Amino acid sequence: DDIEIPLLPEEETLITDDPLGTGFKWYTFKEDSSKKGNEWTISGHDMQVLSMNVPPGESIMTEVGSFMYMHPDMESQVELTCFSGGCCGRVLGGESCVKVILENNSSVEGYVGLTPNFPAKILPLTFGSNVKSGSITAKPGSYMSQLGDVDIGYTLDCKPSTCCCAGLGPCRQNINSQNGTVFLAAGGTLLEKHLGPMEKITVDTRSVVAYEDSVQLGIMKSGSIGICCFSGEGFFNTTLTGPGKVWIQSMNFQKFREAVQSTIIVRDESGDGDNEDSG
Repeated sequence: DDIEIPLLPEEETLITDDPLGTGFKWYTFKEDSSKKGNEWTISGHDMQVLSMNVPPGESIMTEVGSFMYMHPDMESQVELTCFSGGCCGRVLGGESCVKVILENNSSVEGYVGLTPNFPAKILPLTFGSNVKSGSITAKPGSYMSQLGDVDIGYTLDCKPSTCCCAGLGPCRQNINSQNGTVFLAAGGTLLEKHLGPMEKITVDTRSVVAYEDSVQLGIMKSGSIGICCFSGEGFFNTTLTGPGKVWIQSMNFQKFREAVQSTIIVRDESGDGDNEDSG
């Protein structure tokens, strides 16, 4: 006899962006990327690749070490911000004082491929679109590339509690633009949440990727002495208070590095590494 498999009703949704109604939405790349004459796309599920078409006479600015491939007629240049201005702001914001510029000076359309400097996903933020404000604060070192007029600088936090315990330091990377696109690198699964006025969330200090300038950064005690000393979260957690959007990551680079280092140490102590080398 044939086995009949009952079908689910059409109105039932199997997968939603926010099935629990928490307001945290899983970020996934959507093909809507025509900006400033450049068409771009993001490939891969992890350790992603950013591919862009570069029209004649256009250029792409990116960070040191992110180059993967490009059209043979394109050229690479470097710009030292020590001489052109902006060096202090970039360095205090956690970036290099050197800009890499990939130029298309030919008469044909070129292309480039870029990838983060560590195992990461790529988070594209377009000002005036998915970023309503003209400024965001980002985790130092998260900047990867940009399209259009984007300014990389810093803001200074002189409040002892947040500059020492919020996880972003006293000098924070500040990214400003009117209609440009910035590409950030972040690890693991990326979540986005739009906070309402005075809505507050508590976040692991190292999980914050970026937030709009309307969001207020703060801290709160992680718990009792036992929690502070043995839970792995330290004495304080970070708080973010709306209104505005925030983006967080599940596997920051520090956490990934610590996991890899602990694995290597365990294998070295057990002698597994020597056995593999001898094989």
